[in-house]
Amino acid sequence: MLPDLETIFEEAIVAVMPDRMMQAIMYLEQEVLFVDEEAYDLQQYAKVWLCGSGKAALPMAEACETILGEYIDGGVIVTPELQRPLKYCTYQHSTHPLPSQESVDAAKRLLRLFEAAAEDDLILFLLSGGTSALIEMPLAPVSLEEMAETTKLLLENGCSIEETNSVRKHLSQIKGGRLAARTNATVAVLVVSDVIGDDLQTIGSAPLYCDSTTYADAVGLLEQKGLMSRVPESVKTVLQDGKKGKIEETPKVPLPNITHQIISSNQIALEAAAESAMESGCDVRLVTTPLEGDVVAAAAAFCSRFEALPEHTVLLMGGETTVTVSGNGRGGRNQHFALLCLKRLATMRFDFDIICVGTDGIDGNSDAAGARINTELAEHCMASEIDDALANFDSNSFFERCNAVIKTGYTGTNVMDIVIAYKGDGNG
Repeated sequence: MLPDLETIFEEAIVAVMPDRMMQAIMYLEQEVLFVDEEAYDLQQYAKVWLCGSGKAALPMAEACETILGEYIDGGVIVTPELQRPLKYCTYQHSTHPLPSQESVDAAKRLLRLFEAAAEDDLILFLLSGGTSALIEMPLAPVSLEEMAETTKLLLENGCSIEETNSVRKHLSQIKGGRLAARTNATVAVLVVSDVIGDDLQTIGSAPLYCDSTTYADAVGLLEQKGLMSRVPESVKTVLQDGKKGKIEETPKVPLPNITHQIISSNQIALEAAAESAMESGCDVRLVTTPLEGDVVAAAAAFCSRFEALPEHTVLLMGGETTVTVSGNGRGGRNQHFALLCLKRLATMRFDFDIICVGTDGIDGNSDAAGARINTELAEHCMASEIDDALANFDSNSFFERCNAVIKTGYTGTNVMDIVIAYKGDGNG
């Protein structure tokens, strides 16, 4: 039986849907809230606030409201999704992947709530990927537009999310633990991880954790990447002043009143995909080494691994690559990765079927989640078309013409990217 790759992907997404994960780890028993291994006696808190930000924040909040109900005294949930009604806390729309005035408005609301929360209050904070853009308040004199310009420059020039965030944290009043420093309340942070290694210093730019990077690190990164001369003057000013000690550093240790628990990750999605793939009767290989680094090198390494597999094998990998954009087309890292793989595998003498998908449902500046490539597509497209699309970073237009895009819309979760690949019979 041939594996159904899109069904495998769908089951991977179901496994990491926030409502399912929340219900698995959170429950209320005689006024005690249990969250995995932590217990919170709600009788000891004057108020319980429900806050959150990220692509998974809304379904996480809905699950919390179902469990806690009237114990919730209010809160703010920041998300890029279209509004759905929340009963006990306020919905705040914001933008992704670049910050906007909505991001500033959202940051101000969270800051006000954190500053107003009393020491005997409990804040449940639901954190997921996308937070870096969804809540933002730049340090003066950096403007919001200059922050967005800097973010775009970093993302389009091969910087990893860790590198990008090391700069953004040092230009922000809310990132890198600076939101955490605004409250004495007890804060329980529930995290959907969208970074390799589930690094709490990186997820969402760590508004409630700590930050081991420094202003000197941020300056060094921009100089190493040749980007210091290209960032706005205000950004240079803040980073250089911070390096000289004129601006307070981000917090360097976690605060004792704040705990973090990771409830969902790329690994959980991959394990669910593997379980689904096994139902086809194929050999299944789940690679724990993440896809990361430059997308060209990552695609080449993936293809080498794939080519060496025996027939009738499903290969599963996850992670997040980086791109250096040189054209003005539409696409994202998943579609670009798929196109690179199509170019290499088109001449191979075996059947293949591969999907490369972002678990959040949005890939780059397109409305697609990713793309699907297979032997049939390779037989009907011209090598020059692939080369042109790669050169112009226009993978989405290519796959749209070939009816090979995968569209899901926002999934409600975000645990990086997944590649599901089937190697079939040799055809020559």
